[in-house]
Amino acid sequence: MENYLEINYDKNLKMLLQAFSYCEANLKHEEIINELLGCDDLKKQLCLIELKTLISQAEADILVSNLINQSGPIRETASFKILELIKDEKYRPLFQKQEILDIFVKAITDINPTVSRNVVEIITYVNNYEYLYNSILIEIKTTLSKFDDIRQERSYVTNKKNFNLYWNLEAIISISSKIKPCNDLIEILKITAQSNDYTIREKTAKVANVLSSRDISFVNILDSLKEDENTYVLKYV
Repeated sequence: MENYLEINYDKNLKMLLQAFSYCEANLKHEEIINELLGCDDLKKQLCLIELKTLISQAEADILVSNLINQSGPIRETASFKILELIKDEKYRPLFQKQEILDIFVKAITDINPTVSRNVVEIITYVNNYEYLYNSILIEIKTTLSKFDDIRQERSYVTNKKNFNLYWNLEAIISISSKIKPCNDLIEILKITAQSNDYTIREKTAKVANVLSSRDISFVNILDSLKEDENTYVLKYV
């Protein structure tokens, strides 16, 4: 045990000294962008923090590429940086490519809730809501197709599917004022209203609530949840 602690201490100290040396480097913008293509996670994370501007579409593509298929700290830091920059009208046009929207859709259900939460806010700055909305619906239908019974008992696999449903429904809520409700969404909510997981029923009720003034079908979904025993669900009913 003592040997393990010594090894761990030495490793942490080495990383701290390395991080300090990176901070001292004072990299130029071009060097920061190049590091975002590299494999040194510690240096890449610091460069993501230090990134202050984007000069081209290519640079935006590099930044967004770090939102998926990277380690957790890189994905999380990238999500914060993208949210910071997309809020600025100067950089917003650089995040509108279809390929970038596809990455956003994948990142909605990141295993790290902080990434998911950031991306749900990021997509409110997207221009092509119709494409985004349809892509999210496809993701939800794919997840639902893998359920044998949405009312089944909890398991690791079921929890993972519920996690996907939770964040995709939350994403629809975030762009609800800009989308056109469709029959696909109504049919999805009819199914998710029967979920054994109260968080999914809660998100179902919230989606139906925000869209209820635009289509009577969403009022019917709320009516189906009136007898729900969960307080969080009833809050939106």
